[in-house]
Amino acid sequence: MSPASALLQAMDDQRRALLEAVAGLSPEALQARPAAHAWSILEIVEHLVTAEQVILQGLPDPATLVHRPRSLRQRCLYPLVVLILRLRIPVKVPSRRMLPTGGASLAELRDRWEATAHWLRAYTESLPPEGARRAVFAHPVCGPLTLAQALRLGRLHLETHARQIRERQQGSSA
Repeated sequence: MSPASALLQAMDDQRRALLEAVAGLSPEALQARPAAHAWSILEIVEHLVTAEQVILQGLPDPATLVHRPRSLRQRCLYPLVVLILRLRIPVKVPSRRMLPTGGASLAELRDRWEATAHWLRAYTESLPPEGARRAVFAHPVCGPLTLAQALRLGRLHLETHARQIRERQQGSSA
C-alpha cells in the first residue's frame, strides 16, 4: 500500500466512524446549537464535506488538474496551518465556500461525502508515482497542495471537527 493510499484509508476510516457516531442522533440533536453563533453537528458535517470538495476543486476530471507552482510563502503556510489544527486554535473558515448552508440532510451529506471519497480514491489509484508530488489541489490559505499534503490536512481537519462533535454530544447528554 502506497503512503497516499494509507493516508486515504485512515481518512476513510475516520469519516465512517464520524458518520456512524452521528447516524443515531435525533434530528433535534443534529440541529441543536450550543450557542447562538455556533454550528450544529449537522452543520459541522456539512462543513467537512464542503471543505473537502472545495480543496479538491469540485471533483473535476483528474486529467484537468494542473501542477501549480508554490511560492515560499505558501510552502511556509502549510506547516503553520497544520500546527493550528494540531493545537486546536480556533480560526475563521478560510473561504466562504466552506461555510455550511444548513440546507442538507445527514443522508444527503453522507452521499456527497461518499462521492468525494470515491473520487479521491480513484484519483489516488490512477496516479503515476511522480504524480503524487504534483501540487494540484488548492487550499485557500496554504495555496497549492500535493496529494499527501491534502490528505494530511484533511485528516487533521476531520479530527478537529470530530472532536468538536464528540464534545457537543457529551455536552447534550450531561
